[in-house]
Amino acid sequence: MKVVNYIYIILFFGAILSCTKEIDVEVKDADPQLVIEANYDATNERVQVNVSITKNVFEGGVNPVITGAAVEIIDENGLATPLVDQGNGSYILENYAPTYLSTYSMNVTVDGVMYSASSFLPEVVQLDSLSSIFTEASLFGAAGYVVYMNFTDPAGLPNYYRAVRSVNGEVLTDLGDQFIFDDSFSEGNAQTVPFFGDRYEVGDSVVVEFRSYNKNSYDYYSQLFDLAGDGGQSAAPANPVSNWSNDALGHFATWGWDSKYVVVVE
Repeated sequence: MKVVNYIYIILFFGAILSCTKEIDVEVKDADPQLVIEANYDATNERVQVNVSITKNVFEGGVNPVITGAAVEIIDENGLATPLVDQGNGSYILENYAPTYLSTYSMNVTVDGVMYSASSFLPEVVQLDSLSSIFTEASLFGAAGYVVYMNFTDPAGLPNYYRAVRSVNGEVLTDLGDQFIFDDSFSEGNAQTVPFFGDRYEVGDSVVVEFRSYNKNSYDYYSQLFDLAGDGGQSAAPANPVSNWSNDALGHFATWGWDSKYVVVVE
């Protein structure tokens, strides 16, 4: 599965215009910050951490990566397991069996400084099925088939979800094509949730990876989705709130998922 590349905003600038003259604003470089994107995909039993460093807003290209870091994940019993440095800023651990309803910690040490974060791994909520229903053309879209997720939200605890689709074999990695939501208005009930903004044709195949997040990760990705939605044009752009210590940017998320697919038929 492709990895969404997150853009970190170091500083912002603007030109203040009036009808009579232009005012130049001096922009100063910001100090580089460490960026740590860590994900424990419990269903695939795979931990991946990407470590990089921010650069000046005027520099093009991608953030420089950090190799040679010491990266480890720690279970609730205090057992630490190191990740393997891939030599490209990525650190990976395979076949790491999960314990759901427990909290995992992670340490990343760079140049003698340790950055730490923790994340609770919730149980996976199962998808019952995907279905498709033909919808006539309206203000909301053209005529075509709308795909629905059908599942039962567990009662008793808040639940937080993210749906990632593959359409005809292609993973939709853009944040605008994904769907993040909670059970604020549906706690404990059977749900039929549409991907209402998209229409499909007969023969299209749709796969949904239905992720279960904790609240901290839900809040982080909600902020990230909001930033992506306005193109970073908000009045005071900022990074999503990190759960790493020592002012590192990024996030450590632990999650599992269920998956279903449907082929659209008449």
